[in-house]
Amino acid sequence: MSPFKIIAKAAVAFYDELFLYFVLGMGHALSWLLILPGPFVLAGVYTIGQKAVRGLGVSWLTIWQGIKEFGARSLLLFLIVVAGYGVIIVNLWFYNAPDVSPFPAAVAAWTTPLFVAIALLWTGIAFYAQAFLMELEEPTFGLVLRNSLFLTLLKPFHTLFYVVITLVVLVLSVGFPVLLIFSPGFISALALTAVRTLVTGLAERLAAAEEEADETGEEE
Repeated sequence: MSPFKIIAKAAVAFYDELFLYFVLGMGHALSWLLILPGPFVLAGVYTIGQKAVRGLGVSWLTIWQGIKEFGARSLLLFLIVVAGYGVIIVNLWFYNAPDVSPFPAAVAAWTTPLFVAIALLWTGIAFYAQAFLMELEEPTFGLVLRNSLFLTLLKPFHTLFYVVITLVVLVLSVGFPVLLIFSPGFISALALTAVRTLVTGLAERLAAAEEEADETGEEE
């Protein structure tokens, strides 16, 4: 499925639960004033997305259950993502600070693009991570990050496209603050739709390749 079809599918799922997204989006925006509750409410937003993408009904009880089940893990995942960006930023600053770094400028010419590439890779991982946290039957942080990494590497152009769309939405939200209410819901629907669609496609391709290999083996 093309990225445009995935975005259209995510938009339909988002529209189907627009009222719930609006109410929880307001709570999400306000919760970040205290910082720590933000990831807990985000787990509720992704719970709406998870049900909407699957075409299932959403109630306040299921949202509350999602917050209870995934809230703490969403907070830890948020801290992991922030820590990852922190490491990247510190390294970029270190190699590009002549008064601090013992390395010559020529080294920075190599390390800067390297850490920029790592930042892009980490952004792809961050985009998929919350969706995998919600979708995996037995999610662990190692498994969530590993699957997010593999999907980013296996579908780099898809990932880049979704990341750009997400950044555009966030930039627009800064210019039009009312969008801060709706942007988490749309991003959650997009990430969950992308994960479910891309993983299904990869699984089908793998099954087809295994079936073809078995048929080839039988012919030999």
